Amino acid sequence: MGASDTIKGVTRVEDGVDALAPVAPRQRFEDFYRREYPEARRLVWLLTHSDDTDGLVQEAFLAVWNAYPRLDQPGAYLRKAITNSCRQYHRTRATRQRRIRLLPPPVPAELGASEMHDLLADLPYRQRVAIAGRYWAGWSEAEIADALGCRPGTVKSLTSRALNRLRTQMETENDQH
Repeated sequence: MGASDTIKGVTRVEDGVDALAPVAPRQRFEDFYRREYPEARRLVWLLTHSDDTDGLVQEAFLAVWNAYPRLDQPGAYLRKAITNSCRQYHRTRATRQRRIRLLPPPVPAELGASEMHDLLADLPYRQRVAIAGRYWAGWSEAEIADALGCRPGTVKSLTSRALNRLRTQMETENDQH
């Protein structure tokens, strides 16, 4: 049976998800995926600088797919899934680095990232999410708080500390040149 075959209004999904999904919700999800994928991919890269950006994005969309029929706000769920996926990426990476007792390499000068991306990569994860969410993705404090699982006041604090740290690093960079 092909991916486009239908049985009584139900389509079999054959791209790795062995499930039956109603045609209308599947089409809505596909439209959601096409619309949100580019921004989700950029956000994941900004938060992780990972070579596995596409894999992390797919994990987040898979989480949305699994919950899609019961979601009122799939965009908010996607942001939370991206945040969780990136957090897990960082935890796994940190654990691996501790086990092999290596210092983390400097973040990707060899990848051609701009100096600002290098400065962002040096921020602690939660501060990076606050800055990327606020100034790049245009999220509200409430949306960032939801994605991080914290209160809006914590987001203000994280943003303030991140901006101070970036300002200090930029001044240090300017003094060195």
